[in-house]
Amino acid sequence: GGNVRKLLFFLLMPALILCALFCSCEAEEEHITPATVDVLKIGKADCIVINTGNNVVVIDTGEEEDFESIRSFMTEKNYSKIDALILTHYDKDHIGGAKSVIEEYDVGLVIESSASSNRDEFHSYHLALSQMGKEAKRLTQDYSFDFDDCKFKISVPKQKKYERKNDNNLSLVISMECGDTKFLFCGDAMEERIVEIIDTFPGEYDLIKLPYHGKYIENYEDFLASAQTRNGVITCSDKNPSDERTIELLERNGVSVYETKNGSITVYTNGKQITIKQ
Repeated sequence: GGNVRKLLFFLLMPALILCALFCSCEAEEEHITPATVDVLKIGKADCIVINTGNNVVVIDTGEEEDFESIRSFMTEKNYSKIDALILTHYDKDHIGGAKSVIEEYDVGLVIESSASSNRDEFHSYHLALSQMGKEAKRLTQDYSFDFDDCKFKISVPKQKKYERKNDNNLSLVISMECGDTKFLFCGDAMEERIVEIIDTFPGEYDLIKLPYHGKYIENYEDFLASAQTRNGVITCSDKNPSDERTIELLERNGVSVYETKNGSITVYTNGKQITIKQ
């Protein structure tokens, strides 16, 4: 009898070990590498720096004179490499610092819209690119990539030209998902582009970098109904403040508003929830 028991024990042992391993894996929660989003205080201009754990993503580069602020932030954080630089559109308050950023940092992927521009900032940025032996990835269709546990989706403008505020409406719009948390970065999108965003990015977001520096947009209400959020960030300054109607509308919709005129904004995510500091 003892021998039979021993034999059964040896036969069953591997299965028991496998079961124990499998069961403990099942019980373990999915671990997400924490990520940080910093929206810099640089006046009515955009520069957003995202650290996904092992990679740094920069969305827009402010104006030319904002580069010193960007550099001091990068130094403070000890970031020397930018794994992806995304330029939403070619207004000087979004692309002005691009030349200096490309010259100063080891930049991996550079992503731009397929639109073109005859602005000085655009030419100097492209000249810096070619001098560094780099080429931008010009998006003609939606594009996505993953860094660590964060998934980025970039939506391109669906028209070649817009009737009003063409430059702003040509903005690339970016979503980022880290675990269960979701972020949306809207560039300077206005009415016509907002219609496309409603179509492309519906759903709930933990935080939205709101479009166009707090300017009031006619279909803002529709946008908030579609891309629901509890937290909104506006890049603005005392000199160029948000529109009062925008703030009223956001508050009426239960959105907590953070404005860069009051200081840089840091958002942490652990994949489950976000924490905002200003």
